[in-house]
Amino acid sequence: MAGEMADNVILVGFMGAGKSSVGRILATRLGRCFVETDDMITATEGRPIPEIFAEKGEAHFRALEDEAVRLLALKRGDVIATGGGLPCGAGRAEALRAIGTVVWLSGDFGALYERALRGGDRPMLSGKTREQAEALYAARRPFYARADLTVDTTELIPEQVAARVAAALAERLHNPPHPALSPSGGEGSSE
Repeated sequence: MAGEMADNVILVGFMGAGKSSVGRILATRLGRCFVETDDMITATEGRPIPEIFAEKGEAHFRALEDEAVRLLALKRGDVIATGGGLPCGAGRAEALRAIGTVVWLSGDFGALYERALRGGDRPMLSGKTREQAEALYAARRPFYARADLTVDTTELIPEQVAARVAAALAERLHNPPHPALSPSGGEGSSE
């Protein structure tokens, strides 16, 4: 499939969905470069995201995400993993769809939450109860749902998710959605 699709593949989803793991595997499978927006931000700031949150706050971090989205518009043919909150800012879902095919790595909240807790320091989970994290997921779902494609990751390992994403991308390439039938473009699903 490498070379068949010129636009970026942008992975969105909640913490624990596997965007980073799946993104690396998918990039290798498709023969593309892998870009992680959180890495772009930490390189710009020269410190890890938990420190950015602790020292400058969430508003500063979200402004850095705005800049990352602006820079992503310069990319062509990459696999991009976004931070969990990145697609949830004003106009960001549309900006991401303008630069590539957006794939929502969805999943059962319980599974995502457990993975996120195992995955290290997550500022958006720090000091929050499970119920608060679930409310955050519920608030973000409508933004994720604007994606072009959806793949449920609940019972899958990253290699399986990457295979399903690659298959969904190939299907979309060969059978693009008809604009009159899919005005939002978010009708494709591999759930």
